[in-house]
Amino acid sequence: MTSRERIHAVLEGRETDFIPVAPLFWGAEYVWKLTGLPLWEVLHGPGDMTMAVVRAVAERHDVDWVFLTHSSSQALAGKKYVREDGFHVYFVDESSGEEFVFHKEGHWLLPKRRMGEARISNQGSHTEPPRSKEEADEWLRQTHRHLFEKQTRRVPNRKFREQFPDKFLVGGVHCVFADLAYTLGFEPTLVLLHENPRLCTYIMEQTMAVVPEQCERLAADGFDAGLMCDSWASADIISPQAYRDYVAPFHKMASDELHKVGLKSIIYNTGNILPFLDTMSRLGYDALLPEERIKGVEIDIADVRRVLGPDICLFGNFDSYLLLRGDRQKIADEIKRQVYAAGPQRFVMSNGSPICDSTDPEVIDFWIAETRRAAL
Repeated sequence: MTSRERIHAVLEGRETDFIPVAPLFWGAEYVWKLTGLPLWEVLHGPGDMTMAVVRAVAERHDVDWVFLTHSSSQALAGKKYVREDGFHVYFVDESSGEEFVFHKEGHWLLPKRRMGEARISNQGSHTEPPRSKEEADEWLRQTHRHLFEKQTRRVPNRKFREQFPDKFLVGGVHCVFADLAYTLGFEPTLVLLHENPRLCTYIMEQTMAVVPEQCERLAADGFDAGLMCDSWASADIISPQAYRDYVAPFHKMASDELHKVGLKSIIYNTGNILPFLDTMSRLGYDALLPEERIKGVEIDIADVRRVLGPDICLFGNFDSYLLLRGDRQKIADEIKRQVYAAGPQRFVMSNGSPICDSTDPEVIDFWIAETRRAAL
């Protein structure tokens, strides 16, 4: 049974040879060191860093899925490495001669002349939310220009399917609430949701216009599923009623659109989703991936399974800090606990938060191997 067949079987409630493992990596965190390239190249270098990352992961770890989360900013194109010190790497633009600096911990890349300046992003800098449909439309024209541009016919790109014919391919789908919070600003979004939920949902509805095209593109490119990760759509940010009435309908729309084109749907809401689980269980997703803890709230995988019932696939929320610490006996014990509490049927082993940067790759290998030894 291939990895692709294995996860499809688990999602559909069919028997499989062993529990699939789908580690959650995010961006360049951890995975950059598997590529053999320096961090700044993976983050900002020219070339197809998405392919470089997923190929490196597949070569180092025998995972069952390929989930695309990283692409280079390409900001180092045309710039030559000069030198580095403890915290910085220095480059020079080969055409203009201007010097640039990369910060190893902050991961930012700036012209040297701007070092020390306060950096304020244009995104999320609004202090007041729109007050009318007209203001909302004008804001959308400024921040979401792609919604108003004529779409050109796209040629399918099947390079990931061709590179990984036997892996379960997953791509991202528009995260409606997080998108609004990142572009409008966190506080203005919460004010808008509280004071004018009808206008807030109008804005989110407009941004959801990209979802059918995203789903069609994933299907044409040979993907198996779409994953919708809506950070901040959790009980530590909004109420269960606000989620149920104003955000969840858009989450359901994403799952429905994925199913229309024949793809599986996976939902990953970071944060405390325990009070939302009853609503989430009715959104039509094939699988749910919960975080392991948020602001002191432990999200026990057994509690999640109890509310979801036996017919929805559950991804594990294995503790990434446990993997970081590397205690193999505790890792083996937690594998058994999760398999017993949430599986073994309709269960995919994963981690609730992305793998930490300093995690030992041999620990990840151990985690994968131990999971596959777990009894079905």
